Amino acid sequence: MSPPFLSSVLALFAIGGPAAGAPPSQRSAPPDRATIEIWVRRPNATGGADSAAVRERAQQIALDDLPLTDTQRSDVQYSGTFTYRGIELAEIIDKFRPPASTDLALLHFANGMQIPLAFRDAELMGRLSPFVARGMRLAPKRPMQIGRFPKVGRPDPKIVDPRPIIFAGNKLVIAERAHPDVPPANRDVLSPWTLADSLSGIELVSRAAYYAQFDVDADPAVKDGERLFTQSCQFCHGVRQTGAAFGWDFVEPTPIAEYRQGSNFFLHVRYKPLDAVSRGLRMPALSYMSEDDARSLWRWLKAVADRPLRPYRP
Repeated sequence: MSPPFLSSVLALFAIGGPAAGAPPSQRSAPPDRATIEIWVRRPNATGGADSAAVRERAQQIALDDLPLTDTQRSDVQYSGTFTYRGIELAEIIDKFRPPASTDLALLHFANGMQIPLAFRDAELMGRLSPFVARGMRLAPKRPMQIGRFPKVGRPDPKIVDPRPIIFAGNKLVIAERAHPDVPPANRDVLSPWTLADSLSGIELVSRAAYYAQFDVDADPAVKDGERLFTQSCQFCHGVRQTGAAFGWDFVEPTPIAEYRQGSNFFLHVRYKPLDAVSRGLRMPALSYMSEDDARSLWRWLKAVADRPLRPYRP
């Protein structure tokens, strides 16, 4: 039996593209765009991946020039198994010949998400089975659709989602919700894989050196906040333009520690506004976050706003 998802998306492909209600920039995205950039983070670099100054050995990878294959894959975003045409993410990284000093791939997505992946961890890569899809077949008798994938909206079909997840050119297929940086007890609440759209870049770094950039204070309470940032915030938010850009930057142009303080900050991370859906807010209510957790996270946010990030030194 086909998963419930199937019937709700067949109509999307029958009309030949994304729904008319999609934002103009997403409606006009060319379906044949299939280029991913890959690079190594430059030693001593500071700042975000958009700056050429932080990129070393940057290359454009055209998916259509790679040996693509058709395979069935379980997809956490569609809650089912479908046939995709594409290539293993590991093959793309191996083709680039990553330096021995790198052990973490920062996966950049078109919507600003940044999801770290320990690409040298064979057990993890086997479980997640990351596959960069160029096309998708929704059912056995339907043609392979190249460069177009169904959008991902809210679970409730009655809700008109003002901010659906829309793909253009490629889609990263992941087999399970869990991300290793999210503690097991929190994975039902938070899965960064469910929010990602098309893969736009792969930044190769040393995990230890990358996260050392955010170590700005030795105070145990601040260090605890830094840990919480890694576990809950880093996938959507960056600091001083370093990291993700799906949500607002924690320091620039306005430090969040100044904008939200005390109990207001705790309420912000723990609960979801009643009008979240109508406003297009995708931040999940982090119900596992205690007041003490929020206080530690706020202290780290204050510290990282008062001090520059450390340079990247692998």
